[in-house]
Amino acid sequence: MSETISETTAASLPYSQDRWQDAGWYRALTLSERLAQLRSSPFLPTLDALDAEAQARAQQRLKRWKELPALNEDAGRFATRLALDGLREEELLLLLGESAEALRARSTTPLPWLQTLKQAFACPETAAARAASDGDASDASPLPDLGGGSHTRSFLHPFLPLIRHARQNLAAGLQKLAQSSPTFSFDREQVLDLLARNIPGLLLPLIARAIVLELHVARVQGRLRGNTSEERFQYFLEQLSEREATLDFLQEYVVLARLATETLERWVCRSLELLERLSQDWPLIRSTFLPSGEAGSLCEIHQGAGDLHRNGQSVILLRWDSGFRLVYKPRPLAVDRHFQELLSWMNERGFTPPLRTLTVLDRGRYGWVEFVQARQCSSREEIERFYLRQGAYLALLYALEASDFHAENIIAAGEHPVLIDLETLFLPQINPQVLQAQGAPGLEAIGHSVLRVGLLPQRLWSNQEGEGIDMSGLGGQPGQLSPRPVPTWKNAGTDDMRLIHERVELPVKENRPRLNDQDINVLDYSQYVIEGFTRAYRLLMAQRSELLETYLPRFADAEVRCVLRPTRIYTQLLLDSLHPNVLRDALDRDRLFDRLWATTERLPYLVPLIPAERRDLWRGDIPVFTTTAASTDLFTSDGERLPAFFSEPGLEVVRRRLTELSEQDLEKQLWIIRAAFTSMIDASTPQSYTRLELHPARTAPTLERLLAAASAIGNRLRQFALYQGDYVGWLGVTPVNDREWHLLPADGDLYNGLAGITLFLAYLGYLTGEERHTELARRAVQTIQQVIMRRKYFPRAYGIGAFNGLGSLIYLFCHLGTLWREPAFYRQAEELVPLLVEKIEQDQVYDVIGGAAGAIATLLCLHTVAPSPNTLMAAVRCGEHLLTHSQPQAQGGCGWPTPRQPVALSGFAHGNAGIALYLTQLAQVSGETRFAERARAALAYERTLFSPTRQNWLDLRQRPPSANGQPSSGEKYMVAWCHGAPGIALSRLILRSLLPDAQLLEEIRAGLRTTLTQGFGLNHSLCHGDFGNLDILITAARLLPGESFAEHIPRIAAALLENMERQGWVCGVPFGVETPGLMTGLAGIGLALLRLATPERIPSVLLLAPPAGPPTAEA
Repeated sequence: MSETISETTAASLPYSQDRWQDAGWYRALTLSERLAQLRSSPFLPTLDALDAEAQARAQQRLKRWKELPALNEDAGRFATRLALDGLREEELLLLLGESAEALRARSTTPLPWLQTLKQAFACPETAAARAASDGDASDASPLPDLGGGSHTRSFLHPFLPLIRHARQNLAAGLQKLAQSSPTFSFDREQVLDLLARNIPGLLLPLIARAIVLELHVARVQGRLRGNTSEERFQYFLEQLSEREATLDFLQEYVVLARLATETLERWVCRSLELLERLSQDWPLIRSTFLPSGEAGSLCEIHQGAGDLHRNGQSVILLRWDSGFRLVYKPRPLAVDRHFQELLSWMNERGFTPPLRTLTVLDRGRYGWVEFVQARQCSSREEIERFYLRQGAYLALLYALEASDFHAENIIAAGEHPVLIDLETLFLPQINPQVLQAQGAPGLEAIGHSVLRVGLLPQRLWSNQEGEGIDMSGLGGQPGQLSPRPVPTWKNAGTDDMRLIHERVELPVKENRPRLNDQDINVLDYSQYVIEGFTRAYRLLMAQRSELLETYLPRFADAEVRCVLRPTRIYTQLLLDSLHPNVLRDALDRDRLFDRLWATTERLPYLVPLIPAERRDLWRGDIPVFTTTAASTDLFTSDGERLPAFFSEPGLEVVRRRLTELSEQDLEKQLWIIRAAFTSMIDASTPQSYTRLELHPARTAPTLERLLAAASAIGNRLRQFALYQGDYVGWLGVTPVNDREWHLLPADGDLYNGLAGITLFLAYLGYLTGEERHTELARRAVQTIQQVIMRRKYFPRAYGIGAFNGLGSLIYLFCHLGTLWREPAFYRQAEELVPLLVEKIEQDQVYDVIGGAAGAIATLLCLHTVAPSPNTLMAAVRCGEHLLTHSQPQAQGGCGWPTPRQPVALSGFAHGNAGIALYLTQLAQVSGETRFAERARAALAYERTLFSPTRQNWLDLRQRPPSANGQPSSGEKYMVAWCHGAPGIALSRLILRSLLPDAQLLEEIRAGLRTTLTQGFGLNHSLCHGDFGNLDILITAARLLPGESFAEHIPRIAAALLENMERQGWVCGVPFGVETPGLMTGLAGIGLALLRLATPERIPSVLLLAPPAGPPTAEA
């Protein structure tokens, strides 16, 4: 036990009947239970009743509670938390400091669970009983493999009296049921054994960590015996299984004692409930599922086939020895039944291939469903039909406002995908004002698009360090690792057994079709998903009247589940709440559950749910909330009603969705589907990118044609804009790390976010004179300003770079202030400078995109339009940061390795070319030559990476292993602004007028020759595509008028224009999918077209040039 228990002599412990009178058991009372006792007590104690030591302990515990990150984000959060429970801080202090004896003295009735525990351990322990109990825990109740193999099997031995007591109660209940139910036809002993096999899965997660902790304490204190680690492990378990030692353990971990006892009590109740319903419904089950056959004997009862809800209820799988299987669902199945009717209706209305329907027996508060067996496909044609059906399901679920159809909720039964959990249809509308306050229009759009359904691939938990996971209904591919380290037993079966946290391979679900034992890549069949979606969507659109009038009203009273928090949050809380540190006093577990407050400022509608969530979590349940399709009320698992929780019932949301089905909406959803598939692509694989087919053009790129092409992009951006109150946003395909692209709401940045889109729209309105483009740009700026407010509150969320950081907004405001002649934008940019300065030391990327080099460029831009010593000083601070973190290179010169890229890189966006350029410009403006000297060292290193054979600079980026696990190998070269010859030539073009270096002109010529020969036919993007390379030629033509580069520009521009008319916009993302952003998407293509049309009026964003002004300032 704990050190205090283990060192206490046996004579001082309250053994026998005295043990059950010990006050320590009352520490298992929860905060709400203690508060209720306190309020009902005739004598209300005060803080003065606590001695000095107890008051100090209470203050310390209160301090720890207040320091919980979820509660200390603002001064009033903790007070709000107390108010929700009707609790005053003085009362909480009293409860935190009072003794167990005071708790017991205030209790007017015995603790029910303690009475059960006492009864279980009161039975005499005979040898025969022990032998029978051993059988209960091993033979009749085989333990699952918890990562410790069979060694965890004996963890249940200390709990055998409690297990035996539960079995006895269940046996008595089965006997009564058999006597009272004429349809009870099961062998009681056999059923008892089948049900008991589920006990280990319920108890072991509760008890294992505390047992292993006590094993560690005993080892450290030298209380174990045995010659080997394995013998000492066995000795510990034998000692712990002695009844008095077990009770010592339970008195140490009183919360665990309560949880284990109540868990088994709920298991008895739920088991009897299942058998009662099965017996009562057996005639109906036979006629519904077995009209012409016999089931045989019941041979398997698998409880816990899903999450636990509502006092330990869960989906249960039943199997008979004839092979007949049945699924028991302890919830209303009206929505399931009506959904099968909808599938039949779609089949009758001509959808092919026909959709499989399931047999559902709805019994009101529960029901029975046909079991679906996963099986392989036998031909490619079956795979094609499988994905046609998935597309149809996607359309129907989109129309029904569904969510949560991830891999676990779909079974691939040959050519039929079968949806096995239909409780999350008809999702009601949360208050739109709450969503608008989040300032993320794209987020709401995702919430009402095909993406919310959960079928489409989506990467979750991705970050810059590692790849996320895809558990979507179409995804869930094998070989994925858990996104976070998970607890795993190490050295199991030894006295060094301990819990470690490591990433493990996720189990593969049964949602993906297989052919000849081979996994299928959904990307090879994505066109069938799209085709199935399109056909089903148009069927729903054509038949909407019948759907609205006949079928939709049937769902009005159907109960649906509202998933208001991700289940994984509850799962993690439950896991953490079984740590031994919170199993000694229930208040510690209550404090842990207050992590539920973490997201309530952003999502305030969650606050009233917290008391119900805590109640469910205390029972070991995943909290569940429901409503009916026609209601705005929300119901907790206990039936508590939260009136008018939603602003609009799900039935009305679906009615509106069906009414608004259109070809325009279909086009939007198809774009989202295509974009979602990009998340399955390995971004480092060149084959995933669509290339251009360039041919000599017949028509010159006139000013009118270029402006018309740019306007078409502006119209497309308007078409795909997402409006939310006063804000506007877009969804875009965005790079998350070196391997992944995600479909996300556009953030505020310049690279793929709102700043870049706004920059294009503002210049488009300026050049064309069309106010609608300017109006949309202004609305986007208003949204950006909301983003800035959020970043001020959450400053860690943004970096300092020019394209992915605060520099993005400074650069945008510089241009808007000049373009719209509104100096107020300069002041907004200046307000961001102190925020940027605060974050300089956090910068670990250093480059143009996200680091200090890009920050210098944007600060110098601001200093150009609104000179200020503070702005220049901030730029100098960034320069000093770069000097501090430069590292000498073995080949000569210096570079800037980063934690993610330990080798210094070449290139403009992430390497020495861009850093050297802006250090040199800083030296020019500040007059400090140290920056220019370091820039020369950067050039010296970059020159060692030049290949005379390839006429290009080596790309040293260390890419992650490919999808098959093989490391990347061989020399790599890119021909783009971001990496390779074009961007390096661009930096040299500007440096040539700033540094006396004869080699610069040779490098410019080499880089531009490579650009001309290898830099076209890629895609249309600015970052790593043709328009970026063409923009560099425009700069070269202006700065090197004596060279021949200018003559290539009309020819290439004309070819690109004709290619766009023929092939459409091909963005710089996998599959060339349209995306709105600046550097890889439509806004950048549009800005490049404007620059081609009037290069003297549109500065080069690739150079982060200031607004057009004095000739020396424009690039």
